Amino acid sequence: MKSIKRWTGIWLVAAVFAASMLFFPNDASACSCVRPDSIEETKNKSDAVFEGTAKSVKPSSIALFRSSAKAVKASFQVNEVWKGHVTPTIEVLTASGSDTCGFVFQEGERYLVYAAATGKSMEVSLCSGTMLHSKANEHITWLGSGSLPPQPGSDMQQQEQSSPWKLYLVIGGLAAILVGYVYYRKQKRSKSRT
Repeated sequence: MKSIKRWTGIWLVAAVFAASMLFFPNDASACSCVRPDSIEETKNKSDAVFEGTAKSVKPSSIALFRSSAKAVKASFQVNEVWKGHVTPTIEVLTASGSDTCGFVFQEGERYLVYAAATGKSMEVSLCSGTMLHSKANEHITWLGSGSLPPQPGSDMQQQEQSSPWKLYLVIGGLAAILVGYVYYRKQKRSKSRT
């Protein structure tokens, strides 16, 4: 009877050990994310949502808002915008490594970026929903058609296009004043002669 209990105990310990190997990851990470339930929730929690190509990824001296980790600055050429005031080129900050929840960007790769505004900068993390464009089909389908970011100089072009009309109005107004003045002077001279 003792040997049966002993073997049962050994098998129980072995089963618990085997189960623990299945349910616990092999490598520990200091970063853990609670994933949002839906794409809509991910978008709603973000201040900016855009798709763009990482043009440069460099260490940054700017401090991250919610972390003491070293920061990395990724500069993007933006192709499409779904939310936020996103310029054609934008910089985002992230922690320098995935162990501190930093998203690892690669120059030349396209990304769907979900960013949070933190003061004067935009930040992303492993938990923000940011992903490679090649893995973002479901998100992009749900987001639908975005808009193009405002192009540099588009305000200036609009001003230049409206400027000729303003110039013509000013010139026409000055010409009318000049014609009126000349007419007035002629009338005054003809009355003084009579």
